[in-house]
Amino acid sequence: MIIPISCFSCGKPIAHLWEEFHQRIEKGEPAKKVLDELGLERYCCRAIFMGHVDLLELTSKFKKF
Repeated sequence: MIIPISCFSCGKPIAHLWEEFHQRIEKGEPAKKVLDELGLERYCCRAIFMGHVDLLELTSKFKKF
Protein backbone atom coordinates (compact mmCIF):
# COMPACT_ATOMS: atom_id res chain seq x y z
CA MET A 1 0.00 0.00 0.00
CA ILE A 2 1.14 3.52 -0.73
CA ILE A 3 0.08 6.31 1.62
CA PRO A 4 -2.84 8.17 0.03
CA ILE A 5 -2.54 11.89 -0.64
CA SER A 6 -5.57 12.64 1.50
CA CYS A 7 -7.53 10.76 4.15
CA PHE A 8 -10.24 8.51 2.75
CA SER A 9 -12.83 9.66 5.29
CA CYS A 10 -12.25 13.33 6.04
CA GLY A 11 -10.16 14.47 3.06
CA LYS A 12 -7.32 15.99 5.10
CA PRO A 13 -3.97 15.99 3.23
CA ILE A 14 -1.70 13.50 4.99
CA ALA A 15 0.87 12.17 2.50
CA HIS A 16 3.43 14.87 3.24
CA LEU A 17 3.57 13.73 6.90
CA TRP A 18 4.47 10.10 6.23
CA GLU A 19 8.28 10.46 5.92
CA GLU A 20 8.64 12.35 9.18
CA PHE A 21 6.32 9.91 10.96
CA HIS A 22 8.24 6.89 9.66
CA GLN A 23 11.65 8.33 10.58
CA ARG A 24 10.59 9.24 14.10
CA ILE A 25 8.97 5.85 14.72
CA GLU A 26 12.16 4.09 13.61
CA LYS A 27 14.13 6.18 16.12
CA GLY A 28 11.93 4.78 18.88
CA GLU A 29 9.49 7.58 19.66
CA PRO A 30 5.99 6.52 20.73
CA ALA A 31 3.45 6.62 17.90
CA LYS A 32 0.88 8.55 19.94
CA LYS A 33 3.32 11.39 20.62
CA VAL A 34 4.41 11.61 16.97
CA LEU A 35 0.84 11.60 15.64
CA ASP A 36 -0.17 14.31 18.12
CA GLU A 37 2.79 16.52 17.18
CA LEU A 38 2.10 16.09 13.46
CA GLY A 39 -1.46 17.30 13.99
CA LEU A 40 -3.23 14.04 13.21
CA GLU A 41 -6.07 14.19 15.70
CA ARG A 42 -8.88 12.36 13.89
CA TYR A 43 -9.07 8.61 14.27
CA CYS A 44 -9.52 8.12 10.52
CA CYS A 45 -6.17 9.77 9.72
CA ARG A 46 -4.44 7.96 12.57
CA ALA A 47 -5.77 4.61 11.35
CA ILE A 48 -4.18 5.10 7.93
CA PHE A 49 -0.77 5.74 9.49
CA MET A 50 -1.01 3.00 12.11
CA GLY A 51 -2.36 0.40 9.69
CA HIS A 52 0.09 1.05 6.88
CA VAL A 53 2.34 -1.82 5.80
CA ASP A 54 4.99 -0.87 3.27
CA LEU A 55 4.83 -3.61 0.64
CA LEU A 56 6.15 -1.61 -2.30
CA GLU A 57 9.72 -2.90 -1.95
CA LEU A 58 8.53 -6.49 -1.62
CA THR A 59 6.22 -6.40 -4.63
CA SER A 60 8.74 -4.61 -6.84
CA LYS A 61 10.95 -7.75 -6.75
CA PHE A 62 8.42 -9.71 -8.81
CA LYS A 63 8.28 -9.49 -12.57
CA LYS A 64 5.17 -8.37 -14.36
CA PHE A 65 3.74 -10.88 -16.82
